[in-house]
Amino acid sequence: MTNRFAIDNSSILYLALIRKDHTNVYRFFLTMSEEVQPDLLQEAVDRIYHRFPSIFAGFRPGIFHYTQVQADAPPRVQPDPGCLITMSREEIARCAYRVYYRENLIIIEGFHAVTDGYGAAASFCTLAAEYLQLRYGLQITRGYPVMDVTQEPGPGELEDSYLDYANAKPLHMPSRYSYQLLGKEASHDTIHEAPMVFPVADVLAAARRHGVSMTALLSAVMASSVMEVQQLHPGRKMRPVRIMVPIDLRRIFPSSTLRNFILYALPTMEPGEQTLSITALAQKFAAQIKAHLEKDNLAGIMSYNVKTQNNLLFQMLPAGMKCGLMRLAYRFFGESNSSITFTNLGNIVLPPEMVPYVKGISITMTPRARSPYNCGMMSYNGAFFLNICRFPEKSELEDIFAKKMQSVLYDEGMQQ
Repeated sequence: MTNRFAIDNSSILYLALIRKDHTNVYRFFLTMSEEVQPDLLQEAVDRIYHRFPSIFAGFRPGIFHYTQVQADAPPRVQPDPGCLITMSREEIARCAYRVYYRENLIIIEGFHAVTDGYGAAASFCTLAAEYLQLRYGLQITRGYPVMDVTQEPGPGELEDSYLDYANAKPLHMPSRYSYQLLGKEASHDTIHEAPMVFPVADVLAAARRHGVSMTALLSAVMASSVMEVQQLHPGRKMRPVRIMVPIDLRRIFPSSTLRNFILYALPTMEPGEQTLSITALAQKFAAQIKAHLEKDNLAGIMSYNVKTQNNLLFQMLPAGMKCGLMRLAYRFFGESNSSITFTNLGNIVLPPEMVPYVKGISITMTPRARSPYNCGMMSYNGAFFLNICRFPEKSELEDIFAKKMQSVLYDEGMQQ
């Protein structure tokens, strides 16, 4: 029997934002120790397909809403086309999850309505484990992020956890127009990438020196970089720089769901704060992120979002009209509410049997449609992988950010 799911609160927005030339897609790279054998990779996909019915899935439109439906069959492994490509509506309806290979790379791409980083990590780490087991006969320890494919998915993995915790007093987060990085809008002809790799130990040491978490330090460096870009293009009113930092709600609300379960913190650098030291800015961001992470605050935002989703009038609107209204609202109150998204998937820990065969893991995020940048990062095996993606040709932001990062990591006298 085909598995079917009501879409979650995040999926609604990602589906509403679909354009012919743009969808919110992420791409994960697993760098293997040897060249990938596509026949074994396909066999591995076939073996994990049943374990992730909400991830190997498409979204079928109805009169009033979309339904998330397990794909009729596992996706076919394909040679890598070389860049992140938008998904068509037809592809999203069939299976919004791709698997590619190139030389020693295993690559997965997923439409963000399917799952967040937690679920994506489970699927691609389990895929890598099955591939290595087939190739080398390894006996691999199971436990997140490598799931046991001999078991059926647990009910908690398939639930919409937003509904479980949306019982607080609704709280609406006010919007603020933020500085929007310049550049052409969505065009998937070319996505430019600026991958950077730093030792995790160096990033952690820098965060300790500044008295903050890695996320607070890195988002402060990014905000300072974006503010500098804004200063290089005078003539417009100076705007605040807000960094959209996705928060994995499983850290605060117990959940094993492999579907979307995230909200966002929005640490803000105001015009006029250009003279703040990185230490002062990072500590300000740390306080703002901590406030956004208050359990009551997050529960209130979830309640507001779910209440809006379940509003009877909204439910009665045809699906196309719902998407149109949400797309319009997001244009003015969503994407303009921040300057760049700054996604940190944290530290990926693989079973020890896999580590000699997996040399690196990194992520590419589709640049946003109208503010055409995005940034994704993660740690693996002592290395911190960060990738800034963009549509514009000029690498202005990346150059400034890389220079600031070098100073923050290796020059303790860095003040700006």
